[in-house]
Amino acid sequence: MLELEEDFKEYQQVNTNIAVRVVAIEHPWTESNGNPEGGRSSIIIKPQETLTIKKDEDKELQRLFNLKDDCERAIDKMSDEQLMIYNMRFVNSDYLGWYEIADRLHYSVRTIYNKRYKMLELLAIEKGLISPEIIDK
Repeated sequence: MLELEEDFKEYQQVNTNIAVRVVAIEHPWTESNGNPEGGRSSIIIKPQETLTIKKDEDKELQRLFNLKDDCERAIDKMSDEQLMIYNMRFVNSDYLGWYEIADRLHYSVRTIYNKRYKMLELLAIEKGLISPEIIDK
């Protein structure tokens, strides 16, 4: 469950992480070509197709895209109450812990952890870690 909670935390920065990874792929660091005179360079400019293939084959970039998609689908399935708790925990800058959220919403700690479990369960379903049929039983 902790890994799923970390996924929700990482999701808050996923667009930035995707952009950074895309820039790293599109503009990789290369050593100087040793051509200080400014004549013809030995570096060949890569066509757009090559960059697209590199992006498609980049495991970290694909992991970030999958994380974004999984989290967005899980968030879309949250009830209003779950979404409020999600925002308090992961989105707001107050960095509230589960105990503080329970206190602010006048829930017991056990109740808030049960609600946390259900939110993380939604993400686990979207990631394919558990089957929705198992939960319905």
